[in-house]
Amino acid sequence: MLDDLKNQLAITIKAYQAEGKEVPDELWQQGCLLFMAEQAVKEGNEEKFLFALNELCGGDTATKLIA
Repeated sequence: MLDDLKNQLAITIKAYQAEGKEVPDELWQQGCLLFMAEQAVKEGNEEKFLFALNELCGGDTATKLIA
């Protein structure tokens, strides 16, 4: 799942760059959050993973899903 999201994000960023457009900060932020989620999986840190997913979803979404 994370690999698919990373690949889609990479395609989107490359498209911006190919068109000579500035990559929006939001896309870089999403990349950082995907990296955080990936690291959390490697560490077995469920809380960190859920935080990263929550932020990727725009806030309280993941919290509502598990509540």
